[in-house]
Amino acid sequence: MIKIEPLLATDYAQMRALLRHQPENAFSGADCKDSKTAYRGLTFWQHWLPVQAHVGPSVYVAKEDGVILALISIHARGKSKECWQIEDLVVHPHHRGRGIAQELLRYVFALFGGQGVNHFVAELSETNDAALALFAACGFRRATRVIRYEKEFNERREESDLRDAFRVAVTGDRRALFDLNQDALPPEIRMILSQNPDDFKVFELPNQKVEKLRNKITGHKAWYWVSEDSERKVLTSAARVTSHHLEDFHLEFAVHPGWADLAPDLVTFALNNLNSLSRKALVTAKAFEFQEKVIESLEKEGFEKVSSYCLLAREHWVRAREPKRQLEGPRVVPALPNPLLDT
Repeated sequence: MIKIEPLLATDYAQMRALLRHQPENAFSGADCKDSKTAYRGLTFWQHWLPVQAHVGPSVYVAKEDGVILALISIHARGKSKECWQIEDLVVHPHHRGRGIAQELLRYVFALFGGQGVNHFVAELSETNDAALALFAACGFRRATRVIRYEKEFNERREESDLRDAFRVAVTGDRRALFDLNQDALPPEIRMILSQNPDDFKVFELPNQKVEKLRNKITGHKAWYWVSEDSERKVLTSAARVTSHHLEDFHLEFAVHPGWADLAPDLVTFALNNLNSLSRKALVTAKAFEFQEKVIESLEKEGFEKVSSYCLLAREHWVRAREPKRQLEGPRVVPALPNPLLDT
């Protein structure tokens, strides 16, 4: 008999073995799952807490006779924890076709949806037809397309005169960054992701020389380069940068629809500054299909498209029970007419 239960610390070895059976690049985060596995093994204790108190990815497994046949991993997309993303869904090849994946999805829908989660999302490769069909059968629909690009630095770039057009974001820009990202997203995507200002924590870059700065930006922090309309006191565009080490940078962009022409300058400025930090590095960039100007700018700068994913979304609405109507006093039911007397 198959049972679905939370991942325990004693299941860590089986979980790592099962993850090797997931098709490469099936999910958008498949290429970095090895770095997250150890963290998952330490968060087994959070399953006894409400989902709003979960601090890391939540993993649930399907077991038969003590052996893990499948697993599902899910994590919150933002601080509001109203939108959760399916990060991994793996079934052992010898046990596929038994409906285990559908049962794992239904399990997390019931568990998380019953505690107030409004949306579930997943980023699936456009070439993974089996996974797309599975998620469609479980109520997911296509929200948008996510495209990933790569570009490698091998030499020094030519400087451009854009230093005065952009600046480094400071802690006080958190609310403005939230407003900018809300304006840059279509209403449907905005509702699905359910972001709030706490999702835009800013790491301020110190005003130091490049040599000293290199040692402070690597590891885990994210910083922003932004442009501002001083008259309206709003941010018009932003580039979010994350770095694991000095040879690996990741870029995401937000451009206000009213200032869409800023996209080429924003991309160029970001690349010039990254090149000043490291003359040899791999830069990856993420863009949504509705960011047409950003996509054009990335391709003009020589970025190569490496993969594309479908952002799928599923709403989970719990209908409130209507209170029972109270009868006000006894009701008199009229008697049926007697046809014999009427004649």
